[in-house]
Amino acid sequence: MRAHTGKALVAGIAATVLALTACSSSGGGGGSDTTAPNTGGATTAGASSSTNAQTGTLGTGNFESCSTDPMNCNSGSGEQGGQVTYVVEKTVVGWNINYTPSNVFDVAEMLDGVVPGAYIGTPDLKPTLNPDLMVSAEQTSDSPQTLTYKIQPSAVWSDGSPINADDFIYQAYTSDGHTCPKCAPSSTSGYDRIKSIKGSDGGKTVTVVMAKPFADWQSMFGTLYPAHIAKQHGDDGSAAGLQASFLWFDKNVPTWSGGPFMVSKYTKDQSVVETPNPKWYGKVKPSLDKLIFSIITDQAQEVPALQNKDVDVMYSQPNQDMVSQANSIQGVQTYLGKGLVWEHLSFNEKNQFLSDQSLRQAIFTAVDREDIIGRTVGTFVPGVQPLNNHIYVPGQPGYQDNVTATGQGSGDVDKAKQILTDAGYTGVGTALKNKAGKTVTFRCTYSLGNTNRQEICTLVQAAMKSLGINVTLKTTPDLGELGTGNYDLIVFAWVGAPFVVAGAQQIYELKGGADYGSNDDPQAEALINKALESTDPTEVQTLMNQADKLLMEDAYELPLFQKPTFMAGYSNIVNIRDNATSTGPPYNTQEWAVTAS
Repeated sequence: MRAHTGKALVAGIAATVLALTACSSSGGGGGSDTTAPNTGGATTAGASSSTNAQTGTLGTGNFESCSTDPMNCNSGSGEQGGQVTYVVEKTVVGWNINYTPSNVFDVAEMLDGVVPGAYIGTPDLKPTLNPDLMVSAEQTSDSPQTLTYKIQPSAVWSDGSPINADDFIYQAYTSDGHTCPKCAPSSTSGYDRIKSIKGSDGGKTVTVVMAKPFADWQSMFGTLYPAHIAKQHGDDGSAAGLQASFLWFDKNVPTWSGGPFMVSKYTKDQSVVETPNPKWYGKVKPSLDKLIFSIITDQAQEVPALQNKDVDVMYSQPNQDMVSQANSIQGVQTYLGKGLVWEHLSFNEKNQFLSDQSLRQAIFTAVDREDIIGRTVGTFVPGVQPLNNHIYVPGQPGYQDNVTATGQGSGDVDKAKQILTDAGYTGVGTALKNKAGKTVTFRCTYSLGNTNRQEICTLVQAAMKSLGINVTLKTTPDLGELGTGNYDLIVFAWVGAPFVVAGAQQIYELKGGADYGSNDDPQAEALINKALESTDPTEVQTLMNQADKLLMEDAYELPLFQKPTFMAGYSNIVNIRDNATSTGPPYNTQEWAVTAS
């Protein structure tokens, strides 16, 4: 089990990991969507259903209690043996989820049972110590801040080598941003503040001394890769050696594991098959003989695959048809929930046109978030409101509206035109040209097969036409464009973990790990860094909202809405449940089981 400590994108989500995958927590006011959703279809035949008006969730069958008992719903005992096939919506970009281009949620899900970590993102949206790997992890001094990790004596990699301090040190050195400056880690948050890291007790105790305090320290060491294998593939202690091993992990299918499962077969763009790790040291041994991650990039094919029993569970970015159709399948239970996942539009400021703040502000002002919601998630989740913060989601302490006052997301085309005119653009409303006389054009990129994202880009395209901007639509199968920078405007989601400040550092600091669009705001970064050192929740919320207001002024990223999560699976599969953090439902694959039919 493990938690992703970077921000995760949601590809289908992008996912990547918000240290959230990329990913968050903290403490002030806020509220939640109080309107219970309508799935637009019948519930599972013979199954009861339950809506939770406070959280805006809906569950059927054994998922009915997931909103009130997220850690224990759908619990049960199953038989030894059998297999479960679980849908993921993105192809494998790479195998090193600590590497920025490969920090994708779907890949992280596939590696949940392979890559171990000190803390796990759990369904209650909290960081939880991984008891299989760790005896303890605690702050043992605050001057300087000192963190002490004690690893289970029995914890080993699948080749029998101990999981020890070397693995923690390897993650620190490849993630701190300076020991291996070309590693391109998915997050430097926390690691860039380490003064020293040492092992003792035969490598089973790790002591980390911080040069600067780091309040979200539990977000670190969530995705450990085997240091002894790194040494076999280039790691000689040099920066170049670290980078070589780091990239080797990305390019090669894992033949190793530190979790309950290990990859036994990979068929490119089709599936990842996992079988129990014979050296698994955890208390609960896997019940399943086989766990299959079926890669289905076309959402329209997911429900038919479920109905035909080609797959057993889907955890998807929902649309109206998907929810309605899944609820009509005999023996299937569903859960429509919410968590640390939010959809947004993001610019690449390296684009020759989008480097101009005035243009970005005008574009976001012309985009109508209410219309986007009404034509996408609002068709099956009534009451969804625009998300008005980059840092917090509704229901989290600290959430406040920092968007509405800017006019961004309002669909005010006249105001957008005025912004362009005042900035010296010509051809406003017809064929927009910048001050250099160049015609403004760009692409809107969305996930292949994702109907909601396609609709969002289509609506953006129409809004831009009113400004005189020609927008072409482009699809991506895996959100790899984020790592390569081959995009102009892209729609995806951040998937969070319970570490608000660390997640913000990851995605909004220029060298934080996931600032894909190259936004540079030193003032916002300074506020985020100050919050990282605070243990006062009220101060943290104040600082983060000050930073958020600066990010809105940058018009780098436009929050759209808190995404609904959707799980559908056959009722004979127990101990699988929604986990709307960057870890995802496979946080406990060793507990998944199939009951007697």
